[in-house]
Amino acid sequence: PSSSSASSSGERDAGGTDSNKDTTAPGEEDVTELHYPGEEREESTAVDLIEKSIAASLRAKEEGNEHFKNSRFEEAIDSYSLAIEHCPEDEDNKASLATFYGNRAASYNAVEEYELVVDDCTESLKLKPDYLKVLVRRMQAYEKLDRTEEALQDAKQVQETQPSYPYIARKVHTLQTKHNEKMEKMKDEAMGKLKDLGNSILGNFGMSLDNFKMNQDPGTGSWNISMGNK
Repeated sequence: PSSSSASSSGERDAGGTDSNKDTTAPGEEDVTELHYPGEEREESTAVDLIEKSIAASLRAKEEGNEHFKNSRFEEAIDSYSLAIEHCPEDEDNKASLATFYGNRAASYNAVEEYELVVDDCTESLKLKPDYLKVLVRRMQAYEKLDRTEEALQDAKQVQETQPSYPYIARKVHTLQTKHNEKMEKMKDEAMGKLKDLGNSILGNFGMSLDNFKMNQDPGTGSWNISMGNK
C-alpha cells in the first residue's frame, strides 16, 4: 500500500473522528488547515486506483507464472502483457515492471520468438541495468539470431559484472572466435567485389588485377601495388 494513502487518514481514529480534540472556535480556523470540498476524496481515489493497478498487475504475473510452469507459453505471454499494462510506470514499481518484461521475454524464448526476446530484455534492462539473468537471456537470443557482435558485447558485460558466472569465459571466447571469423568472411567478400569491379574497369585496357602484385609491409602494415608478370 502507498504511504500517501496512509498519510491521508493518519490523523483520524477508527471511528472517523479527529484523534486530537479541536479547541478552535467556529469561524477561527487556520486557513492553512482548510481543504477544498472533495480534495481528500480525490486524493484517496487516485491512491486507490494506483493500488488497484498494482494488485491487478501482480495477479496477472502470478497467472503468467502458473501458465509458464505448465508450458502454456502463449497464455503466459498474455498474462505478463496484462501485468505490464497494469503496472504503474513510476520509480516505486520499476523493479516489478522489469520483472514482468523479463518473464515475458522468457515466454517468448520458449516459443522461439527471439526478436521479441531481445525487445523485452532491452526494456527490462532499461529499468534494471544490473538484471543479470535478463542480460544472459538477451545474449542467448542475439546468438540465436546470428547477431554475434551484440551477443559478444552482452557476454563481456556479464563477465565484467560477475566473472564467476558459469561458463561465461568460455562463451566470450567462443563468441569472439565466431565474430572474428564473420569479420574475416565479410572482408573476403568485400575484397572479392572490389576485385570484380577493378577487373571490369581494367578490362577496358586489356588488363586485369592479375597483372598486379600486392605486398604488405610487415613493419607498417601498409600495402604496396606493383606490376607483376603473369
